[in-house]
Parts: sequence; C-alpha cells; structure tokens
Amino acid sequence: MSERWWIVGAPGWLREALEAGPGLTFEEGLPSSPGPGDVVVLGPELLAGEFADRSTVHAHSLCRSIKAEPRTRVYLVVDARDPFAGEIARFCLANGVVRVDFQGRSVIDASEMLERPGTRLPRSATDELLQRLEDELRTDEGKQASALQRILAGADEPRFLDRLTDPETGLFDGPFASFKLDEEFKRARRFHQPLSLILLDIGVEKLPEADPARRTLLAEVASIFLTECRDIDVLGRFTETVFLFLLPGTGAAGARVLAERMMATMGEREFSGGCMVEPALAVVTVPDPGISDRSALLARAEACLRIARDASQPRIVSDQDR
Repeated sequence: MSERWWIVGAPGWLREALEAGPGLTFEEGLPSSPGPGDVVVLGPELLAGEFADRSTVHAHSLCRSIKAEPRTRVYLVVDARDPFAGEIARFCLANGVVRVDFQGRSVIDASEMLERPGTRLPRSATDELLQRLEDELRTDEGKQASALQRILAGADEPRFLDRLTDPETGLFDGPFASFKLDEEFKRARRFHQPLSLILLDIGVEKLPEADPARRTLLAEVASIFLTECRDIDVLGRFTETVFLFLLPGTGAAGARVLAERMMATMGEREFSGGCMVEPALAVVTVPDPGISDRSALLARAEACLRIARDASQPRIVSDQDR
C-alpha cells in the first residue's frame, strides 16, 4: 500500500515546514477519491462552501466526509495552545492532530502524523498463554464440548480464572490488569471514546503475610471497590498496596466523582482490627494529546499518585491539576 500525502487549507510556510522535517512531499488539495494509503492534512484556512460538493463547511465535517474510507488517515492542524483540540479532532474521526505555533510559524508536534498504522506491541505473557490455549483447542478431539468447560474441567489444574485473580482480594492481579489496560486503551482510541484510569494507594504499611488482619483488611477494601464501581469497570490489584481501576466510556469529571466517593467511603469505614488507611488517588483520562500508548497513560497516573501521596487532604490528584 503506497502512501500519498495531501494538504489543503494550510499556508505555504506550514507546508514547507512539514515537508522539511520528515522529508515528505505533499500534493496541494484533496484526493479526488480518497483511498487506502492516503494521508490528508486539513489546515486552518478551509473556507465555507469551498468544498460544497462534499456538503462540508469546515475542517471537522470535511474530516468525517473523508473518513467514509476508514483506511484513509486524516490529521487536523491545530493551535498548540488549545488543550481540547486533540479530543475534538478524534471525536470527528481524525487520526490525530498536527500542533502548530502560528505566531512563531513553527510545527510543535507532528508525531501522530508520522506514526505508521499496524504497529504491534511485543507479545505479552498473556498473549502467549492465550495462543497456547488456542493451539490446544485446535488439536482437541472433543470439539463438541464448550471451550470454557474444558478449561475449567482440568482436575490437576487450578481454575483458569483463578490464575488471573489476586487470591487476597478476588480482583484481577497485576499482570492481567496490565493486559486489560493495553486492551482498553486500544479500544478507546479505535472508537474515539474516553477512558479513565484511577490508581489508588490504600496508604498502609506493608502487612506481614502471616498477619490475620492482612486478609481481612484487603477483603474489606476490595468490597468497597466492588460496591462503588460498575460491572463494565476493570478492577485490579496492581501492587502490594496500589489498586488499578479502568473506567471505559468515562470522562475526567465522572472519574473524579468516583474517586471522591471511594475516598469518602474509605474515610467513613471502620475497618476490622482498628486498621487505619490513608488513601491517595490519581485520576488520568484519555484521549490526551500527550498520551500515545498505555505505557504513557500509566506513567502519567503514577506521577499523579506520587504527588497525591504527599498532598494534603483530600489526597486526589488528577492530570488536570498538575
């Protein structure tokens, strides 16, 4: 699939800057029939009525028109100072944005435009596990039986789901929570939906494994999370004292409400054995122009959590607070 690069509605200096950096060559205007491999950059100078044959009056509606061919990539030129441009562009089905300083006449960030589609992350341990299961099922003569029944029926093997959950809380364990983070991030980006990530540190000293209060405290904390969250949310124990929550379809405001609710409930709860918790929470939401993959999303959340641990009450830090 050969790439053809097109640019429309952009001043000459911007086209020259884009061509000079990565060494690209743009054709002026729009492709007569956008197709797979075409990359279209929509600039800020699109005028109403200029593309009347497409029934469009501005860059965002033109973007949606071009994306009728989903394998055509479209990028919108936006002001680098606009914090909402990336979200609006993706809502209009754009693949990304080109951030420009119009006063200084310079391109600030064109990294999304230079990404190549189809880039795959390295296979994870979970990928390997699922591949082995698929290989086993393909060679299994008892194909009439349910795949799930065969997995759960192994007399000498622990239940499949048990291998994905933390035994002390019943929530997903760290490795599987990481796998779900990658999966939900890709889903949110593909369908242009918000995704919020909450990291919650319960703020207790590490309890010895032999201490009976350990399992009781963790079970009580997990019960709060299960009560407050929805069925579609992903709940995992990320580290010894940190829990991870993935909230599909939830924006920053909704995630903040949930974080405050969990904080309030944990503050009011009298835990068994007189155990005290001092929770700290971090809230990060995508799409965000500075977050291009799940590693960047998690790194941003961990940075917010470090700030939250040192903050005064209430110890909730969202990415918008930084």
